[in-house]
Amino acid sequence: MFDRSTLPSRRTILKGAFAGAVLLGAPACGPGNATGNASETPRRGGNLRVVVSGASTTDDVLDPHLAGSWGGGAVAKNVFDKLVAYNHDLTLRPRLAESLEPNADGTVWTVRLRKGVRWHDGKPLTADDVLWSVKRILDPANKLPAAADLSMIDLAGSRKVDDTTVELRMTQPMADLGALLAGWYVYVVQNGTNTFDKQHPPVGTGPFRFGDWAPGERTTLLRNDSYWEDGKPYVDSVEIILAASADARLNVFLSGAADIVHELSHVQGKTQQGNPALTIHQSPVGTFQAFNMLIDREPFTDPRVREALRLAVDRKAIVDSVYFGYGEVGNDLYGKGAPNYADSIPQRAYDPEKARALLREAGKENLTVTLHTSDATPGFVESALLFAEQAKKAGITIDVSKSAADSYWTDVWLKQPFTQTSWGSYALEWFYGQAIVSTAPTNETAWKRPEWDRKFATARGTLDAEQRGQRYLELQQELWSDGGYIIHSYAKWLDGVSPRVRGFAGTTVATDDWCGYRNVWM
Repeated sequence: MFDRSTLPSRRTILKGAFAGAVLLGAPACGPGNATGNASETPRRGGNLRVVVSGASTTDDVLDPHLAGSWGGGAVAKNVFDKLVAYNHDLTLRPRLAESLEPNADGTVWTVRLRKGVRWHDGKPLTADDVLWSVKRILDPANKLPAAADLSMIDLAGSRKVDDTTVELRMTQPMADLGALLAGWYVYVVQNGTNTFDKQHPPVGTGPFRFGDWAPGERTTLLRNDSYWEDGKPYVDSVEIILAASADARLNVFLSGAADIVHELSHVQGKTQQGNPALTIHQSPVGTFQAFNMLIDREPFTDPRVREALRLAVDRKAIVDSVYFGYGEVGNDLYGKGAPNYADSIPQRAYDPEKARALLREAGKENLTVTLHTSDATPGFVESALLFAEQAKKAGITIDVSKSAADSYWTDVWLKQPFTQTSWGSYALEWFYGQAIVSTAPTNETAWKRPEWDRKFATARGTLDAEQRGQRYLELQQELWSDGGYIIHSYAKWLDGVSPRVRGFAGTTVATDDWCGYRNVWM
């Protein structure tokens, strides 16, 4: 977990077509409904101040391969770049790569780099930088989370073809390598770089260069005048301010200390709708909101208990009462809106009587569990309390234990058997590698099924799109029936934006335009 707008004008959908090169179109423009008038000409200058979730000095790091928090992700997004990135509908757009070309069976992928890109220190981007980045991510000594994303790359068999061409060899066929190269952590860093701190400032290829850093408080970025997207960015600087709770973030904004507030709570979205000091933007696709059970810990080892708890939640009531309609009900599956998401699986409904019967069968009548929550993410506490009320009809007692927002992700999540989680939007290939397979670095349900892992490896290497879709359906059917997630909602991400900000639009969390400020002007 991480706390851990039109559609682009020209976009390329990468779905593992192997008839030839997978060509990436021109860089897509930002998502629609952007602030300002479309006829306005962006002007340069000004200092943009944004406030985003965070406040932990441990999570606030400058290493893009470790920056798992929202705040760290916002910094990485603007200082570094990826080979490819997600549009908000999870198709791909080009960044540092101009094309990704697989061979006939998906075992070798050729990456051709954009020419003319320079690092902040003036050095040119080369194939050596890409190979170093892959090597650094895969080095077991570094214990980097993106190793799960790139685990199928055979580094020894990969090579530099020329200064702007890399050949990546796979250990198994890959139908859509781009979906993994667009993952949260998979940034290209400069050849030989291993340390990212104040004494060794990060050097990237992104629209902004490093300025200053107060860990757990704020990071200042300065415009990169040599950025490869002509004319961008527009603002002179970006100050990224960290605040742990939604109330704290809104207070920073309303005090005049920020121009954009990210991740408003949904009640704030409702109450601030008429406030002329801000315009509210919502993401096209919501972040998944879930209660997650560690299925290797009692009482969650029993699949009947897991199913009973999934039946004891009224999802529509949570969307209406907690998210005030800014969202959709979830169906205990990740990836709503993503390619190969299993829309055909029936929607699980609130059924407390069936839940009660399952618990009786399991010998767990009058079940009592503790659900750990926090203000770390808007809606966590409210949905936990509402779930506790709903579960009473099934004879279940849920004791809600609230932890501090600034320590929840480090001290509670992954440690307690019943917690809450939230993820942005990625391809299924990426999420399963990060959170579902037995060796996943953030396996927050302790789902460890070697046979499921084998089926997943087969699915993501299946070149025929129809057959691949069927295999992903089977994987999801197993997760829906037996997994450890209760994904009750997909809640829209809400941002509040000052009227003086132009060029900003709400977009899906973790996609290319999320917390990206290269299109923003004042």
